[in-house]
Amino acid sequence: MPFSRTRTGCFTCREDGYKCDEQKPFCGRCIRLRKTCKGYGVRLKWQAPQRVPKSKTTKGKQQKEVAQIISYESTRSLVRPDPSCIIPSDVKSINRYLLNHWSTTLAGMVSMVPSTRNPFLVHLTPMISCSTALRSVLCSIAACHLAILRRDDSLHNLAARHRLVAVSSLRQTIQTESPEISLATILMFQVSDRLFTMDSGVDHLSGAKAIISQCGIDTWNSSSASFLLSLCSYHDILASVSRGASPVFEFDGKFPIEGIDSMKELTSVLRIVGHISRMRDQGLEDLDTQGRAVEEAINSLGQSVITSVDVAHTLEAYKDAAFIYLYRVWRNQGAPHPSALKHARHCLTQLAFVPVTSPLVSAQVWPLWTAGCESIDDDQRQFVRDRIDAMYEVRHLPSLRRIKQDIEEVWKIKDEQRSLIGVDNVDCIKAILRTRQREADIA
Repeated sequence: MPFSRTRTGCFTCREDGYKCDEQKPFCGRCIRLRKTCKGYGVRLKWQAPQRVPKSKTTKGKQQKEVAQIISYESTRSLVRPDPSCIIPSDVKSINRYLLNHWSTTLAGMVSMVPSTRNPFLVHLTPMISCSTALRSVLCSIAACHLAILRRDDSLHNLAARHRLVAVSSLRQTIQTESPEISLATILMFQVSDRLFTMDSGVDHLSGAKAIISQCGIDTWNSSSASFLLSLCSYHDILASVSRGASPVFEFDGKFPIEGIDSMKELTSVLRIVGHISRMRDQGLEDLDTQGRAVEEAINSLGQSVITSVDVAHTLEAYKDAAFIYLYRVWRNQGAPHPSALKHARHCLTQLAFVPVTSPLVSAQVWPLWTAGCESIDDDQRQFVRDRIDAMYEVRHLPSLRRIKQDIEEVWKIKDEQRSLIGVDNVDCIKAILRTRQREADIA
């Protein structure tokens, strides 16, 4: 019986000249012949396991495994490199799947640089093949995210196993491995804890400081080192805000965010935020002097030309958040003071101009938190809720859910105090530290 040729089969079968059963996401012929199924409509990069099955039972089990480890198809415009170029060939299929999810999806979520050259991929990719610790922590991060996307608790267990392997491997190699690789691994532990709220009880930033100090700051002069130091500085400064303490480092803006020169203005705001955190330890006389100096420094920012609209709006939001943070530390002043309300309103307006699909949204949790907590207008509060919900729908990061819960808790505390005494002297960060017994996830 003659059959009609179709053009809807997978690319592999069409190139080989065979009829495709069009099973999704990988056709049965490709699975049976252990071929790389190139998919339908887009050319997916995937490699099946290399081991030849010993029996039909084993073969069926492996087919089921391949069918189960299907990558989440995102509609976001993220960097999508060829995973076969960045994943070592000896990595088993499930780990290849996890690393593929990291490289095609998660790396684009954690980076705030609106560029096709994602620095997380550019700088971490060469390290993956020679570091079990780094490879395992990235697998752990990917498994955590996929567990949420697929609602599969077994992936949470897989993430925990990879994390244990990463910790064990790091302990064994930290004295002999390249300091850059060790620092990269530690910082990805920090990223993992922030995004997926795994309360490890480990001070990763102190570990990062030990690695950096051991070699001397002046020896970190490569482009990868600049990226890692900037990542360390970013998390250190925001951690100082969430802890209500001084930063661990004193980089003073030397390393632009993610090692990208176009982010220098935003880096300057972060440097000032770190300085405000240090003001918490100052006496009243010094506090007033430094407060005026910082106020002038914030006002002087934004003089250079910024070509990216999203960066410009994010910079303005950061400046407003810095003012709110300054007045809280300097004068313990917040809403309903007119200055706090003005900066909160302007900050939220600037954030609204940036699409939730923009990479810059990765940097917007702190200003959203800071302005959101000081908002007393119902419409502004609803915007904060809607914005966080929209960010979650794009990214599915559990830290966003916790941020929303924390802001709601702060609103409740602040509203109760205003109704009792007519003023608000509630420090948002201290409120979360006291009521939740943890830091706010603002990085």
